Amino acid sequence: MKRIKKRATIISTGIRFPRKPTKSAVLHKNQKLIMLTMIFICGLFVGALTVKKINNDLGESLKALIENYYIARCGQSVLHNFLSVFGSECVFLLVAMLFGVCIIGEPILWLLPFVKGLGIGIVSGYLYQTFTLQGLTYFSVYVLPSAVLAAAALLLGCKESILMTRDIARVLRKGESRSGTNMFKLYILRYAVLLGSLIFCAALSASTAFLFADKINLF
Repeated sequence: MKRIKKRATIISTGIRFPRKPTKSAVLHKNQKLIMLTMIFICGLFVGALTVKKINNDLGESLKALIENYYIARCGQSVLHNFLSVFGSECVFLLVAMLFGVCIIGEPILWLLPFVKGLGIGIVSGYLYQTFTLQGLTYFSVYVLPSAVLAAAALLLGCKESILMTRDIARVLRKGESRSGTNMFKLYILRYAVLLGSLIFCAALSASTAFLFADKINLF
């Protein structure tokens, strides 16, 4: 009875509560992010499968490249590890940011997650193929945590940049210079947040390298 009275009171005051979004509405709203994620996953699979099909000479070159990189990381200080990871991950995000203010940058923005996934897939495929379960453990500890965070930041950045390229085209068509300025400020602010997430990502990677350097070492 109390529920009915409460409901009648709410209706009589004219207060309306927002409806919960349906699954279809959520999927439609995040359609671009879902597509970018699928492209990233395709890159992972292609990278992992590529390792199995490369010839011996290319395989040796890849092996030397990966080994040299991780040996160098193990010999670096925590600060150098942090700067190394932060710098390498920033490259992808800055590329996405720059192409977001380019009218013809959208095709590149759809390609970036694939390239990112391809690199991670190659590293994971090589480690598993060469060292099996020990390599998978090494990848899970050293590479995976920071790679997931960096990939998430890149996917969100690509989504924002794709929307930005379309907004720029609309502003140029309609000549709305004032709205374009506000839009650009918001764009920079969102990328500042994403760059902040890369700081956490680099700190996590440097911490794991420092904590597990003596416990899990393949090279």
